Amino acid sequence: MVALALVLVLLAVSIGLGVYLFRKQAAQRRELVNRDAKLEELPAEIEEKDARLAEQAAKVEEQAAELEKQAAELEKQAAELAWRKFLLPHNTDPAPAAAQMGLPWGCGRPSLTGHARGFLTSLVTLLLLQLGSAQLTVVGPGHPVTATMGQDVVLPCHLSPQRDARTLDVRWIRKKFSETVHHYHDGQDLYGEQMGAYAGRTELVRDGLSAGSLDLRITGLRPSDDGQYVCTVEDADAYAEAIVELEVAATGTDPHLSLGGYEAGGVRVLCRSAGWYPLPQLLWRDAHGQHLPSVSQTHSQDQEGLFEIEGAVIVTGSVEGPLSCVVRNSRIQQERESSLHIAAPFFHNAQPWMVALALVLVLLAVSIGLGVYLYRKQVRKDTRMAEQAAELEKQAAELAWRKFLLPHNTVKVTLDPDTAHPRLVVSQDNSSVRCGSERQKVPDTPERFDLWCCVLGREEFREGRHCWLVEVEGEQLKDSWWAVGVASASVETKGWITRSPEGGIWAVQYKKGQLRSLTSPPTDLPLSPVPTRIWVCLDCIHGQVSFINADNGVEIFTFTAASFNGESIRPWFLMERQGIELCLRDSTPQTLSPAPGGSCPSPDTPASPLLGPAGPAQE
Repeated sequence: MVALALVLVLLAVSIGLGVYLFRKQAAQRRELVNRDAKLEELPAEIEEKDARLAEQAAKVEEQAAELEKQAAELEKQAAELAWRKFLLPHNTDPAPAAAQMGLPWGCGRPSLTGHARGFLTSLVTLLLLQLGSAQLTVVGPGHPVTATMGQDVVLPCHLSPQRDARTLDVRWIRKKFSETVHHYHDGQDLYGEQMGAYAGRTELVRDGLSAGSLDLRITGLRPSDDGQYVCTVEDADAYAEAIVELEVAATGTDPHLSLGGYEAGGVRVLCRSAGWYPLPQLLWRDAHGQHLPSVSQTHSQDQEGLFEIEGAVIVTGSVEGPLSCVVRNSRIQQERESSLHIAAPFFHNAQPWMVALALVLVLLAVSIGLGVYLYRKQVRKDTRMAEQAAELEKQAAELAWRKFLLPHNTVKVTLDPDTAHPRLVVSQDNSSVRCGSERQKVPDTPERFDLWCCVLGREEFREGRHCWLVEVEGEQLKDSWWAVGVASASVETKGWITRSPEGGIWAVQYKKGQLRSLTSPPTDLPLSPVPTRIWVCLDCIHGQVSFINADNGVEIFTFTAASFNGESIRPWFLMERQGIELCLRDSTPQTLSPAPGGSCPSPDTPASPLLGPAGPAQE
C-alpha cells in the first residue's frame, strides 16, 4: 500500500512538473522571438544615430574652420599693432630720410642706405625678441595618441612660434596623479621627482629641442600608462602648458567557446577571451550575421591591468548554422572571432519536460523496488533492535547499580525524635516520619528544629562509605514538598537555616513538580520519572554525596568535593507538606536483583549492594 501511494504521488508530481515546464518553455520561446524582433530593429536605429552624429561632426568641423580663420585674422591684427607700437616714435616718411641719407627711394624716389636698412633690421629683431619673451605657447597634437601595449610611443609637443628650448624648464606631468613623468632643465634630465612606474622608460627627444620640439618618448607601454599628460614649459617670466592624451590598446586571445549545459529550452554557450585593453565588446552572431542577445557578461582585470571577458548566450533550435563569438577592441578597430556549430540532437535533449518525465519514470520504478526491499529489511532490523535495546537497558540498569552501590556499606538508619520539628510525627520504631497538621507538645531542646520541618538520623558517620534507602509514600506526591540528604552534626536547628553546603546540608529537594539539588544557587534536575525510592550514598573518604533513583538505577545528582571539615555526618530529612510519608527501609539483602514488575526493590525486599550485613564493602 505504501509503495502504491508513493507511485501515485510521484506520477502526479511528474505530470504537474511536465505541464509547468512545457508552459515555461513556451513563454521563454515567445520572449526570445520578441528579443529577435527588437534586435532586427536595432541596425536601423544605429544607422539613424550614426547619420545624426555625422551631421553634427560636419557642423563642428565648419565651426572649427571659422574659428581658425578668426584666429589668423587676430594674429595679423596683433602683428600690425606691434609694428605700430615700435615704429610710431620714429620718422616713418621715407622721402625725408632718403634725402638726408642722400640715397634714392623706390622708382623716382631715393632708396634706403645701408644704415637705414640696419636700423630697420634691429627694430624687427627687437620686436620679435620682445614678443617671444612676453608670451610662451605650447601646442599639442590636438587628438589622442594611440599605441599598442609593449611598443614605444612619442608624445608630440612643441613651442609656437618656434624657439630654442634647450635652456628652458620642460616638465611632463601625469594629469591624473599630478606627478612628474619626466623633468628636463637647462640641458639636463632630472629624475629626483619622477614616478617610480616610469623609471628608465622615458626620454626627452633632444634632436628637436633647438627648434622648439618638446617630444617625450615612453618605452615598453603598459595599460597603466593610459591617460592624459601635461606638457609644461617655464622660463624666468613665462609659463605655458598643453594636454596630450595617450590611448594604450592591447588585443587579446582568440575567444574560447564551450557548452554550459541545457537552460531555458536551449543550450547555454560560453565565450571567454583574455589579454585585452581597454575593456572590449563581446558580441554574438548567427550564421546570417544577426546579433544575438547575451544572457550574462562578466569581466575581470589581472595584475597587469589586462581585461578578461566572459559572456553567455542561450541557443535554441531556431538558430541555424554556426554560432560566432566576436571580441572587439573599438580603440584600434581590431577583433577576434571564433565559431561553434551545435548539432541538432543537442536541442532535442534540451526539452526539460521530457528529461524530467523520463527521470521521474526511472525514479518511480527504482523507488518501488527499493521501497519494498527497505520495508522488509526495516521490519527485521526493528525487531532485532528492540530485542537488543531491552537487553542493553537491563544490563545498563544492573551496571549502574553496581557502580554506585558496590563500594558502599548499606546501613540501617533510624530517626532521632529529639531533633524532629514539633509538626513532624515520627513512628514508634523511628523508621518513618510524616507532617502533622498541628504542633506537638514536645520539649524545646537545643537540637530540635523550630522553624523548618526537619529531622536528623541517629547515626553519625565520620569515615568510610555508607548508603541507605529512603522511600516516599502517599497520595499527594505531586503537590508534596520534601528533601533527603545529609547534614553536619553542627548544623543550625534554630530559626532560618541555609539549606546548601554552605549551611552544612547536602541534599536533593522535590517541591510541587520541581526536583532540585540544594546547591548554591539550587540546580534544577530532570524529572522523568519522579523518584520515589532514593539511595543516599555518603563517601567520607572522597567527600562525595550521591543520590540514585532506586527505581531505575540512574544517578540523580552527586555533590563532589564536599567539605565535611572532619565533622560527623548525619542523615537529614525535610517535610513541609501533609499527605506523604518518608520511610527508611531495612536495606540489608544479599542480592542486587530488581523487584518484580520493575527495576527497583520492593518495600518488603528492598534492593541493596551485594554485601553481607556485617560491614563495609571490600574495595
